[in-house]
Amino acid sequence: MEVTCKAFQDRTYTIDFEWNLIDRVQEPFARHGIRPPFYVISDRTVWKHHGRRILQALAPHPVFPYLVRPGETSKSLSNWKKVQEFLLHNGADRRSTVIAFGGGVVGDLAGFSASTYMRGLNFVQIPTTLLSQSDSSIGAKVAVNHPAAKNLIGSFYQPHLVITDPSLLSTLSSREFSAGLGEAIKYGVIEDPELFERLFRDVEGLLSYNREFLGDLIARCIRIKVRVVEEDERETGLRKILNFGHTIGHALEQATHYRRLRHGEAVAWGMLAAGWIAIRRGMWNPGEFEKLKSIIFRAGSLYPLGTVTPGNVLEALKHDKKKTGKSLNFVLPERTGKVVIVGDVSPELVTQAIEFIFQLEPARR
Repeated sequence: MEVTCKAFQDRTYTIDFEWNLIDRVQEPFARHGIRPPFYVISDRTVWKHHGRRILQALAPHPVFPYLVRPGETSKSLSNWKKVQEFLLHNGADRRSTVIAFGGGVVGDLAGFSASTYMRGLNFVQIPTTLLSQSDSSIGAKVAVNHPAAKNLIGSFYQPHLVITDPSLLSTLSSREFSAGLGEAIKYGVIEDPELFERLFRDVEGLLSYNREFLGDLIARCIRIKVRVVEEDERETGLRKILNFGHTIGHALEQATHYRRLRHGEAVAWGMLAAGWIAIRRGMWNPGEFEKLKSIIFRAGSLYPLGTVTPGNVLEALKHDKKKTGKSLNFVLPERTGKVVIVGDVSPELVTQAIEFIFQLEPARR
């Protein structure tokens, strides 16, 4: 499958989606004018599983790898500075290509680094997690975290090409795969009732790596996100619907210092909180909310919250970068497949929603 994302000001790029495409990656590179030398930003876990494969695929061209520790803490200004120095010391110039070879953390760090070095280098995404293949590799958001807020320092920088190869998912841990499902599930709620129903009937099929279902899930998510970001590249309107579950999800990540929860796990908790608010406001069918709970629990997308408290999460919400004045914006379902952006959720209801999710205890793994 090949999908074109038409961005503003002719910043148009292609998402090539095919099993085992990484082994023939120089074919799409040649078609789209992606040139060596290649500066590959990855993490140590991905490199352990797939480093030799990407090096063989890019041979005989010069490849300069830079590896970071896995996890959200690598999205930092200090790592951004180290990547800039790595590019400088290894002779990167405006003809060079930065390749993000990893999940969402690597994509954000590599993309932000590419956008700022010499005012912008060629940038290619090769996502290796379910979350990054279905969501974060598309749409041009690149950023690093600040202790006060997630993704506070960043830019919009379109990749020149995205290579999506589901065969790379075969080495994911069960936790990492389930965390990615947490982000993918949102697409069923915000726009795709058919996907939502299929997840409710057979989310276990994804957990067993059903190739047909997995490919269909990723393709559906890609198409939805491309349509949304084409219409609203810089999140001034429609693109905000992609933040379903993210308001409280981001606060959970910040409150746990980006160390305890995977992003998709935080989003899964946030979707439950947002769904609960929608029910209390009389917006959504309670039966559909129960289906969402069932999908998320059966997918294994929740990870215990540990010692963090509702008060910690409420404090983190004060730094939400998507606030309008003092009001928090929530994406809430009106029906499955249709969400709206609401800016008048009372502080009392937000507090109750956070307390609600803290009462839930997922099965420990």
